[in-house]
Amino acid sequence: MSHSSSLARLLIPHLRSEARTAYAELPSLESVLSELLASARAAWPRARLEDAVFLRYLAERLAPASEPERTLRALPVADLFLACACVHGDAAAHAALDAHFLPKVTAAVARVHPGADAASEVCQVLREKLLTSEAGQPPRLAGYLGQGPLAAWLRAAAVRTALNLRRTAQRQARAEEEALADATLPGGTHPELEHLRQRHRADFQAALAEALAALPSRERTVLRLHLVEGLSLERIGTVYRTHKSTVSRWLAHAREEVLAGTRSRLAERLRLSSGELHSLLRDVPAQLDQSLSSLLASTGRNEGS
Repeated sequence: MSHSSSLARLLIPHLRSEARTAYAELPSLESVLSELLASARAAWPRARLEDAVFLRYLAERLAPASEPERTLRALPVADLFLACACVHGDAAAHAALDAHFLPKVTAAVARVHPGADAASEVCQVLREKLLTSEAGQPPRLAGYLGQGPLAAWLRAAAVRTALNLRRTAQRQARAEEEALADATLPGGTHPELEHLRQRHRADFQAALAEALAALPSRERTVLRLHLVEGLSLERIGTVYRTHKSTVSRWLAHAREEVLAGTRSRLAERLRLSSGELHSLLRDVPAQLDQSLSSLLASTGRNEGS
């Protein structure tokens, strides 16, 4: 059967080739699509989304089906509609996600990452991942295929996010403990170690500057605001409209990237043993903020001149 009605025409061309025939031959397709759209708009009356945009989004997620009408009617269409509107940047849809869905994930988060601050941070990080495009890729929320309720999909995503954040925090704590242990070794500075540091001071400064320059612009800016201009996490969070715990995570990640980048650049430049490289960088974590502050202040003056 060939459909000439408007909604079917918006859906069928975007179906997978193996699914197209079954849906195109469904006599009731137009009326089913009309009902689904009406129920979705009734569920989220403030969301603004064109029929063509949603039906293409829906078609790209429909699998082949021997009973296409039953498959369509079984979809959590209101959830898919809201997800589609969010992915396409509708502010009302974002507000609905914040109000109706994200608060419901806190109980699941608490089981793996207890504490009110942790739940708040997980929700903020999850929201950023769900709604923000990275490297030209669609927001993570586009990965919701409607194979179950959106609330259940979000709970699973929140638990994964909480586990990742907890592992990151544990790694950072271990790194800080190791750096502190190294910095407090008895016996003072060995003459050969001091000679090594003096000899490669310029190489270290160059590697540090390159690692800093390689950071994404947001992380460099946040470091500058915090280390050079002295803004608190709360004030930076206000600038970026995000929670202070997220700013703290950005800063920690920036420091980790600078340290890793500095080490890799020195390893490429200098023919040092792993022990010599470790000795050269042993005190860097404790002095990193001071070094970065000087570099950022210097580059800020150069940019402003």
